[in-house]
Amino acid sequence: MGAFSSHKTVSPCIKKICQALALCALAIAPLTYAQSFPVKPITLVVPYQAGGSSDAIARTMARLVGKDLGQQMVVENKAGAEGMIGSLDVMKSAADGYRILFGGAGSMIVVPALRRTPPFDPGTQFTPIAGTVDFSFFLYVHPDLPVKNLKEFVAYAHANPGKINYATGNNQGLLTFAYLKKSLNLDVVQVAYKGETAATADLLSGRVQAMFATTAPLMHAKEGRLNVLVTTLPQRTPLLPEVATMVESGYSQFPFSPAGGWLGIFGPATMQPDVVQILHRSFGKALTDPEVQKQLAQAGLSYNPMGLEQMSVFVSKQRDQFRTMIRDLGIPLID
Repeated sequence: MGAFSSHKTVSPCIKKICQALALCALAIAPLTYAQSFPVKPITLVVPYQAGGSSDAIARTMARLVGKDLGQQMVVENKAGAEGMIGSLDVMKSAADGYRILFGGAGSMIVVPALRRTPPFDPGTQFTPIAGTVDFSFFLYVHPDLPVKNLKEFVAYAHANPGKINYATGNNQGLLTFAYLKKSLNLDVVQVAYKGETAATADLLSGRVQAMFATTAPLMHAKEGRLNVLVTTLPQRTPLLPEVATMVESGYSQFPFSPAGGWLGIFGPATMQPDVVQILHRSFGKALTDPEVQKQLAQAGLSYNPMGLEQMSVFVSKQRDQFRTMIRDLGIPLID
């Protein structure tokens, strides 16, 4: 009986050694994990339908990042609810770096800001990884509207109250026109659409006369079927170098940051910093690759490199800007 009891007794010295080894193992585990990352394929969730310019860019980046990291990166399109389905999917995923998001201002900032009860907080429930890819919105008008620039558009709207119907095919276009409408005291009539495609069709037919939209309708402008009056970002785009900016058009107080769009790479909250750094560096390489740069230029996009802390501050600032803008414009929130 005595011999059996002696086997159960562990000396204090051995116990302390075991505890120290356990603590060392816990401390080394994250480092070991990061050093071996990735050990399996990574999924890049795109919260939009396949086939668009953002999807094509995501696939090129995924191929380049996969090659750089020595593991396949798979693009998964998870569209729906204006990008919220894909965003929520990644937010709820394991924070191990194997499921990340190619999200943007629309799905991550504007859509939650328009909800009375936001489904997530983009500033605290995601980890910024890389970005951003910036794009402009343009003011398109039907050729029958007798205006050639923004000043003429504003003058025509003032002289013809209630005569201009404008389409809104996405939330950022809605906010941009709402801001212009309020700040310049324009009496113009909104016609809401579920997407830019339907809105563009009615703009081409003349049912509506104006629309703020992305680069998607540019091909119609180049064919002479639409006119472009202004770009919302501070710099002109190489796609349409003749189109003036808001500042050049005399509207220096326009809120450029909310008006423009962007896309970036995000993961769930609480990702390990070393894993974030690995992905950050690899996506940085991909976004400066000539193949990606060519795709960006063709789509009217530009890469805006940011450090991780800078990107975190940027996202939180965007969240606050849009919330304030929506409140000040009196736009009703969605239940």
